[in-house]
Amino acid sequence: MLVRRAHEADLAFIARLTLETCDQSIPEGRDVTNEVVRTRAGRQLDAELSSMLRRSRDVAVLVATDGERPVGFLILELNLVEETTGERQTHIFNMAVEPEYLGRRVDRLLVSEAARITHRRGCRYMTGRITAGNQRALMAALKQGFEIERCQVVMACGPEGPVPLPGRPAAERAHATSRLLRRLQRGTLAPD
Repeated sequence: MLVRRAHEADLAFIARLTLETCDQSIPEGRDVTNEVVRTRAGRQLDAELSSMLRRSRDVAVLVATDGERPVGFLILELNLVEETTGERQTHIFNMAVEPEYLGRRVDRLLVSEAARITHRRGCRYMTGRITAGNQRALMAALKQGFEIERCQVVMACGPEGPVPLPGRPAAERAHATSRLLRRLQRGTLAPD
């Protein structure tokens, strides 16, 4: 497998995989449906992706390929400043891997190339955000060398002040669904 910079011809792949995986980043406490998130993302994707390819000084769009087939991507923002230290850093804006390639080191190849780009840009740090309930993504990031630096907290608010988060139905929690179950749901694996 190889990692290269994305081309215009890769945009349809990146858009498709983004829409197929965007539900994995929705926090469990929110009550927005996967379909609403996909619809919003779909409206923004076309213009944003084309713009990202043209802004190579600000964004690096990487694609992992198996032969000629794209199997994963990573979008790296290049010009961020850490809010408390003022240091320049890069940030993984989005990353996704084709489901059948999960566990085959595609994510590691993408992150390693992003780290090299980060270093070449004169930055010492690369950041990313992972939804708290997405333990699989968190464990993969920690194995790759990321460390937890911050935690984001959220509170639902009502007329009298704090209220419990509404929460998402189990069927809407994509990151909590096993790979096997997702493959069965997509029809790419026959049940026993």
